[in-house]
Amino acid sequence: MGKHSLRQTWESVRRPLGYVCSGMIIMIVAMVGLFWYYTGRPSSMFEFFRTLEIIESHYAENVDKNAIFDGALKGMVSTLGDKHSTYLGGDLYKDFSAQMSGTYAGIGVYIASTDEGILIAGVMEGSPAEEAGLQRGDILVSIDGTSVEGYQLEDVSKNIRGPVDTSVDLVVRRDGEEQSFTVQRRQIHVPTVAGKMVDGTDVGYIRVAVFSDGTADDFTKEFTKLREQGMNKLILDLRDNPGGIVEQAVGVASNFVPPNSTIVSYTEQDGKVDQYTAQGTDDPIPIVVLVNENSASASEIVAGAVQDMKLGPIVGVKTYGKGTVQGVFPVDSASAVKVTVAKYRTTNGREIDGVGIEPDVVVPLTPSDPEDSQFEKALEIIQEK
Repeated sequence: MGKHSLRQTWESVRRPLGYVCSGMIIMIVAMVGLFWYYTGRPSSMFEFFRTLEIIESHYAENVDKNAIFDGALKGMVSTLGDKHSTYLGGDLYKDFSAQMSGTYAGIGVYIASTDEGILIAGVMEGSPAEEAGLQRGDILVSIDGTSVEGYQLEDVSKNIRGPVDTSVDLVVRRDGEEQSFTVQRRQIHVPTVAGKMVDGTDVGYIRVAVFSDGTADDFTKEFTKLREQGMNKLILDLRDNPGGIVEQAVGVASNFVPPNSTIVSYTEQDGKVDQYTAQGTDDPIPIVVLVNENSASASEIVAGAVQDMKLGPIVGVKTYGKGTVQGVFPVDSASAVKVTVAKYRTTNGREIDGVGIEPDVVVPLTPSDPEDSQFEKALEIIQEK
């Protein structure tokens, strides 16, 4: 090949190669700039990839790069020191999305963390858990042969759930003795709202399990139906309700608070104070709200509004005390970051975080109690109104 041909060949690749090199340089500079901007250290990108290289080159076993990157992302969020902020990757994001939609594959139990361990706080009617014989008040000992001691609630939930038509082996402690159960997983639809008339009275009872998508509409339908059946007084049960979507809680409150009521105010990162206002009603009815130590976040917002507006008494025990609001921000189609975006206050400006809502009428209740003394007290109070 002659010099002329070589020159032509070089000329034909020189410009595209230049574009590629320029693009790479720009990308590297941009990455360094981003690391510098967010960390204040221009060497931070080198440190990150050098650490990755050391692990890959020297760790004694095979390395899962995806697990490393997931761990790095989790670590990034964990440095906030906020137990309510977390990186949701893979199954965790699927579980969270399922919880908010009200449908998931599992066995149909509500769980709570107590001093005794992981408690089965409730069993859904007609669920695989009920059919297998699990009961409210059982203390979970192990899942598929692995002890749950030291587990967080989300870890327990993740291990109990699984594909439809698979089974999970559970050991629980009941009355001091361990019992084993094999439970078949099915598609579970969580009825976030369930209501009924109390026999022989004009009192309606509505339980809200969680504030997920559609809860406000479901509550309004149930509330309207009970009103048509003669409900003139309401017992609202928010026990074991972990919270959920604030807008849904405000929508629920609109059925029994005065028009244009401020339900909750919150302070954002920049110090801006904003608030949620409920449309409300001109036709309120007497109300009693049931809460317990597992009533948290959005359920505390509703209970606090009822208490601050003096609409009715709160019955039960002091609530959990979660006075922060989390936003969920997708990273990609399979992951997201849940991060605290604001701290909220009740209608009268009370802070709840770490404090909780003190009930007006304290009524303790343990899972072993044969009768629901909290409900009975609420019924006694509401019938006097």
